[in-house]
Amino acid sequence: MDNKKTKNNNYNYWIIGKHAVESALKNSKRIKYRLIITKENFSIIELNGLQIKTDIMMRSEISKLTDNSNTHQGIALLVKPLEKNNLNNYLENSKNNKQTFIILDQITDAQNIGAIIRSASAFSATGIITLEKNSPNENSIMAKAAVGALEFMPLFKVANLAQTINKLKKYNFWTIGLEALADKTLKELSENTEIFSENIGIVMGSEGKGLRDLVKNNCDFTAKINITRSIESLNVSVALAITLYEINRT
Repeated sequence: MDNKKTKNNNYNYWIIGKHAVESALKNSKRIKYRLIITKENFSIIELNGLQIKTDIMMRSEISKLTDNSNTHQGIALLVKPLEKNNLNNYLENSKNNKQTFIILDQITDAQNIGAIIRSASAFSATGIITLEKNSPNENSIMAKAAVGALEFMPLFKVANLAQTINKLKKYNFWTIGLEALADKTLKELSENTEIFSENIGIVMGSEGKGLRDLVKNNCDFTAKINITRSIESLNVSVALAITLYEINRT
């Protein structure tokens, strides 16, 4: 596999799957090195004059190069990760726009983060904030699960979530921690406050551990999704989609 990692996370990786690859090809900010593709896919892919090394291969050859057995759909693109976004700069340059950030507390599963990126994109969220440590770097699994949304959903890595939450408050954000044992539901929060019409930071914990106490205690509110007692919890990307729907329907 053509992945070459360094201590600076300056590595290359394969984006696989038609939607993810097509979005990456259209992204002018994405550095692209090599396209491998089946003959039938090459006849329908739109390169629009893009100059990129392209090799037509059998599906089995693509599987071998990408270490992927069956989900590449006959197309893969060797890329460099997108340039890192700076949260401070972003906040300073976008003060006049209503914004919704998704803040992930030690969610480590790349598949889940990719699905979160997709859900966030579906509801026009501003960006995703994750920890520099205890969260995966951009990778093939994440890109595939995001189904192309990784190319335009800003990702921000920070050293400390509690400090970041308090920084967002200085930029007039309300922060809501999703917590299964919270007293109020999202619906009750919507009915009894007007915060959903303001800047919002939605803080999500891992499915197993939930929010860490320090992170939860720095949120303005905690809220839960009202689900049947026979179900203990929802997948984090599903929970986010429900939360974003509740916020956007007001």
